[in-house]
Amino acid sequence: MPDWCPKCNAMLTEGTRVCPRCGTSLGSPIIDEDAELNRKTIIWYSVYTIGIALGPIIITLCIGLLCVFLYFR
Repeated sequence: MPDWCPKCNAMLTEGTRVCPRCGTSLGSPIIDEDAELNRKTIIWYSVYTIGIALGPIIITLCIGLLCVFLYFR
């Protein structure tokens, strides 16, 4: 749905801060809070998944290095 300038009634694109026709300041654009929440959720799940995937690999490498260190000692 298009936005309209309150002063000159020009049609505005979404997220416009200043009317291109009359120069009226329209304030800050509306931020979609659901999109921001979705980004944060995706980042959190990505970090969580990478941690689960890398955890066993790191533990296995530590045990292997410990065994090698103790064997050649």
